[in-house]
Amino acid sequence: MRESYYLKFNSSDTLYFINSYEEKNSFTILKSNEKDKIQNILDSISFPKDKTKFRSDIIDGETYAFILKNNKGSKKVSIHTFAGPEQFWRFGRLLEEIKNKHKFVETKKKFDLREMDSMVFTKVRFIKK
Repeated sequence: MRESYYLKFNSSDTLYFINSYEEKNSFTILKSNEKDKIQNILDSISFPKDKTKFRSDIIDGETYAFILKNNKGSKKVSIHTFAGPEQFWRFGRLLEEIKNKHKFVETKKKFDLREMDSMVFTKVRFIKK
């Protein structure tokens, strides 16, 4: 794995960077135009009705998993190896682009990642010889 991290946008102006390997959390304050770009995508993106995984059978490759939570509940999708809706690949690349332009400040804030981990990590299947 080249990188394994989570980004959490809190719907105001903060983007959290959660480094799962080093177990360090940090944050940055988004610029107004960055927040607007994220919000515009969230307002227009079409989540599947149920939690969905695309190409979970392939171990290698890039994975994005999204959970959108609001007062109506949550919506989930996980995409892998360029399978799945293009709008989610564009959204993932936008978030990475924003992340790469910022310096993050370490925080002691903790996050519950169980729901996200269940979407990203797959069970190992052993094959009898």
